[in-house]
Amino acid sequence: MTVPPEITPAPSGPFRWAAETDAGKIRPQNEDTFFADPETALFVVSDGMGGHRGGALASGIISEDLPVMIENALDRLKVGTTRTVRSLLERAIAEQSRQVQLEGTSETGYEDMGATLVIALLRKRRCFVANVGDSRAYRLRAGRFTQLTRDHSVVSELIERGHISPDEALDHAASGQLTHYIGMGEKVRSHVRSFAIMKNDRILLCTDGLTDMVGNRDIAGILKAEADPQAACKSLVAAANRAGGHDNITALLIDWVGSG
Repeated sequence: MTVPPEITPAPSGPFRWAAETDAGKIRPQNEDTFFADPETALFVVSDGMGGHRGGALASGIISEDLPVMIENALDRLKVGTTRTVRSLLERAIAEQSRQVQLEGTSETGYEDMGATLVIALLRKRRCFVANVGDSRAYRLRAGRFTQLTRDHSVVSELIERGHISPDEALDHAASGQLTHYIGMGEKVRSHVRSFAIMKNDRILLCTDGLTDMVGNRDIAGILKAEADPQAACKSLVAAANRAGGHDNITALLIDWVGSG
C-alpha cells in the first residue's frame, strides 16, 4: 500500500505522511501491517511474529481493532491531559493484547500467534509514542536522530544491564527473542512517552525488517537526504532489501510542517 504524502490539516496541526511496506527478499508472505488516520492523526505499525503461526492474522487484527479502541476512548475522554492520554494508550494496548491472546486460543493452530506494535498519536501539538516488542519509533530533529522507543527483547535487556555491548548484540544467540509482545499470556506492559512536537520534526515508525538490515546512521542519512516522505520510505525499504531483505520491511514517516 502506497499513500501520497499530502499535507493534512488535523486538530493537532498540519503534517504530511507516507508509508511503504514490502515482504523483503526471503519471506514468502508480508506479515507487517500499518494503519493511518490523518483525521485523528493516529498511526500504527505492527509486525506479525515470524516464528509464530498466525503472525499475519495477529498484526491484521491489531491494525483493524486497536485504532478503533483508541479513537473511541479518545472520544470519551473528558480531561485530555498528557497523563490521561498516556494511560489511555497503555490500557488500550493491554486490552488489545488480551484479545489477540484469546483469539489465538479460540483458533486451532494459532495458540502462539503474536505481533509487535508501535504507535504515534499527534494530539494538541504533542506526539505520543507507544511500543511493544522491537518495532521502533525514531525522531529526526535539527539533524539529530533519536530512538524514541524501548526494545522489549532479551538482547536489549542484556545491553541495559551491561552484560554485553551493542556490537556483541549484533550476532548474539538471543537475537530476535522478545520479552513482551501483543498476544502474550501475561499482561503486556507497553513503553509510552510523549514530547512537544516542533516544526520540521520527522517521526519514523518501522519494523525490525528495516532496523536489522540498516544501521541508525544510514537510516538518518536517508531521512536527511530525501525531503519527500514517500521517496524517503521507498529509499528505506530499498536499502533494507539491498542489505539482504531478511524480513518483512515497513516504514511509515510523519513530517510535522506546522509551527512548534
